[in-house]
Amino acid sequence: MVSIIIPVYNGEEFLEECLDSVIGQSYRDIEIIIIDDGSTDRSFSICQKYADKDNRIKLIHQENAGVSAARNHGLSVAQ
Repeated sequence: MVSIIIPVYNGEEFLEECLDSVIGQSYRDIEIIIIDDGSTDRSFSICQKYADKDNRIKLIHQENAGVSAARNHGLSVAQ
């Protein structure tokens, strides 16, 4: 299994394109860990929409702590 960690902060403009690309990969044995790092735009709701449709997605919301903290949080939950 491959774990894909996607830190997100106010990325609504590019988020759907990113998630469509990851979900559309031919390799299917993946887990997609999205860490919303306290976004103030629609990023979290976009991620929630994708997580509701694909059980490979784990969505985590945290208060803004920076990209390194978000990435490390993703590593801590990766299988």
